[in-house]
Amino acid sequence: MLAYAELAATSNFSFLRGASRAEELVRHAQALGLVGIGIADRNSVAGVVRAHAMAKLIGFKVAVGARLVFSDGSPDILAYPEDRAAWGRLTRLLTVGKDRADKGDCILGLPDLLQECEGLNLIVMPPRRINAEALIRVLHRLKEVSPRRSVWLAASLLYRGDDRRRLAKLGEVADAALVPLIAVNNVLY
Repeated sequence: MLAYAELAATSNFSFLRGASRAEELVRHAQALGLVGIGIADRNSVAGVVRAHAMAKLIGFKVAVGARLVFSDGSPDILAYPEDRAAWGRLTRLLTVGKDRADKGDCILGLPDLLQECEGLNLIVMPPRRINAEALIRVLHRLKEVSPRRSVWLAASLLYRGDDRRRLAKLGEVADAALVPLIAVNNVLY
């Protein structure tokens, strides 16, 4: 059996989206035999403290980051920092977005991320409807500022009956942008 770590898990700190507590997600991932889990809440790192504490308690691997949701129509992007400096850039980016918005909201655009993406591993989450050209442009822009191998395109099943066609289209987009596909389940609970 191949080792798998779910990197697109959202906790209940993503209000009206995620349903399970971060520590429950970590425990369940271990029970399922996963090798790790990534917690990425919507424009927040609020769930990572509890996820990290549980992972440390049970000896499980957890990646902590954020799901960046943009106000400019760009696709969601999971951002996982590779070191302390990148963590600082990610939290600074989130602070900028929250300072622009009313309480409880965050206003970010792709240019904001492009200024702060050094040291971030980025997973682009394609929208339900794939606009190949727009997605390729986003991937190219990210690769321009992150030249090392730190940009991926997520692929997941939507169970709508067209999954084969969708996965083939995502494969074409990934090939055109010269980025690897990464399997995710987009876990909400």
